[in-house]
Amino acid sequence: MQILERPPTPFPLPEGTVNIATQRWELTPWQGAPDPPDLQRTWSRKPKFTVDGRRSCAELAVVDHLRRDGWDGVWVSAFGNSLRAEWFPAPAFRTLAEAGAPAWAVEIFERLRAANGGKLGGFFDVFAWREPDEVRFLEIKVANDQIRPTQRRFVETALRFHRPEHFMIIEIPAVRASPTTPPTAPAPRPHPAPTP
Repeated sequence: MQILERPPTPFPLPEGTVNIATQRWELTPWQGAPDPPDLQRTWSRKPKFTVDGRRSCAELAVVDHLRRDGWDGVWVSAFGNSLRAEWFPAPAFRTLAEAGAPAWAVEIFERLRAANGGKLGGFFDVFAWREPDEVRFLEIKVANDQIRPTQRRFVETALRFHRPEHFMIIEIPAVRASPTTPPTAPAPRPHPAPTP
C-alpha cells in the first residue's frame, strides 16, 4: 500500500478554520467473488477492497493497516448505528465495550457520543486507540465523496475534547468497476488542506 501526504483539509468552523491532516492511501481492490445475495444493499454497494485476502471496505482496510502499526480500532457506521471490527458476516457492535476496547477508550468514545447528542451521525469513519491513552479519528473519503455538514459539526464538538492532530482525512481513489472501466479521478478540492 502506498501512502502519500496531501495538503491539509480546511474545516471552516464558527471559531475559525481548522486544518485537518490529509493523506492519500492506495488500497488493494477486491477482485474476488461477488457479494452474497443476502448482503443488504447498504453494504454491498460500498466500494470493495481486500483485507487479508477477503472482501472488505475502505474503512476496515484502514483499521487493518492501523492494527499492523500497534493501534486497534472500529468502523463507526452511522447508517447502521453500529461499530464494526470486521467485514460481514462478522457481527456488529452497539458499544465500544462490546467491541473489546479498553475502558479508557470506551470512556473517551462514549463522552464524545454523548456530546454528539447520543448519536453516531457525523462521527469520523474510524475510531482508533493505542495504549496508554492515544486516540485518532479518521474520515475515509473514497473517490468523489465530500465532507458533509454533520462531519463539520462533529469536528466542532470533538475539538472541545481533542486536539486537531487527533483527526485525519484519508482520500482513497475509486476502484475499477470492471477490468475495462478506468478509475475515476478524485474530485478537485476547493482549498488546500494542512499536513500533520
